[in-house]
Amino acid sequence: MKALYWLKLWVVLMLVFFSTAAAQADNPKVEVSYLRGPHISFHVGSTHPLRDLDSLADANIHARLNLDYSFTTYLRLMLMFGINQFTAESYLNVEHPRWNNVSLNCKALFPSPSGTPLRYYVQAGCGYYLPKTGNNEIGLNIGAGWQIPLNAPFSLEFGLDYHHIFTDDPTQFLTWQLGVLFR
Repeated sequence: MKALYWLKLWVVLMLVFFSTAAAQADNPKVEVSYLRGPHISFHVGSTHPLRDLDSLADANIHARLNLDYSFTTYLRLMLMFGINQFTAESYLNVEHPRWNNVSLNCKALFPSPSGTPLRYYVQAGCGYYLPKTGNNEIGLNIGAGWQIPLNAPFSLEFGLDYHHIFTDDPTQFLTWQLGVLFR
């Protein structure tokens, strides 16, 4: 039942993202042609456990590869391949938990109100999460951050993502990351 609720929420968020980004597509103020089309990005950062996972593990590394397609300057569809490693508490004598994920996300970018090249974003998606041990699960993620365009065709991206995996006792964690986007 909870999975159905989260799926409905994800659909509503995607509709909001698409409609907002489509409305902004008519704004020529920040329109840069190299921002459209296919992109690739690599992100590194840290993974921070939440709730029950926090009592079993500590933060560790997060790495992700994104394959993006920009429909407009403000709307992207992304295929994300991530690894989220945790460090098990030493007194538990268990392996370090790890979740790999493949997710399909939509990202909406918003221009800075000040007119600078800085752009804010929100993204959300669902995916398949594969643990180091145990059963594969479906999960959702939602994130926000900002992008700083550098000399074409590069951008830096800073972000925070929340992941919710539909295990019996839901697995939740945050990822902080720095990414380099290039075309």
